[in-house]
Amino acid sequence: MKYRGGAIIIASWHLVEYRRRVLTPTRPAGVDGLRFWRPLNIGGDFGWFHDHPSRWALYRHLKPDFRRWGFYAVWDEDAALERFLANPPQRWADGWAECLSLRLRPTAARGPWAGIDALDMPTAAPAADGPVAHIVRLDLTLRGTLAMWGSAAPHVLRFLPDQQDLLLGIPLVDRPYMQPVSFSLWRSTEAVRKFARHADGHRHSVQRVQRSQHDLHARYSTASFEPYACEGTWRGRNPLADAISPSRT
Repeated sequence: MKYRGGAIIIASWHLVEYRRRVLTPTRPAGVDGLRFWRPLNIGGDFGWFHDHPSRWALYRHLKPDFRRWGFYAVWDEDAALERFLANPPQRWADGWAECLSLRLRPTAARGPWAGIDALDMPTAAPAADGPVAHIVRLDLTLRGTLAMWGSAAPHVLRFLPDQQDLLLGIPLVDRPYMQPVSFSLWRSTEAVRKFARHADGHRHSVQRVQRSQHDLHARYSTASFEPYACEGTWRGRNPLADAISPSRT
């Protein structure tokens, strides 16, 4: 874990549903302790896709939903995030129908994305058990984009775990279609490994994109986190309500 003046760099995820469509969410400026901020449009829900694992269900949900946004941020310390949440920018917080905020301790990171660079490549060891969070961002070429949405993504839908292992899974977009992002919360590290190593599922889909985009690994960004606090709800539930032990907060 990196330190700045004795403080620990943390990240946060905020999932927001607005009452009305928001075409250009606010980007806070001059916020003390804020190192990185990125709004990302939400493209669906992995839990829904688990129950509707078809190509056409996926394609219907690839269109932008301007009422639902995800916000990824990196902070110099927890106190900076605390101050921000206590007095958020009006344009960002105005008109919420629902909001979920998660606080995350980085445990590993790699890749060229600025949202990964802001973490300063942390080296803290994750907890021995308990939930984990992951961010994955792809930077696809045209051929990689066609392989992703034409084959890889529809294929992996049939292998998505249920809420017992995958507590929350949100597909997002940075640049539409060519820069997909996913944010996921898992019951345990073992649940992540089981999904990632399934030869016919996730591994098969990754290999399919790699055959069309040979530099995928170099343009792939990912980070893992230990979630230590969760406030609010998403789709009426707090996904970490029964998953974080008091000793880990």
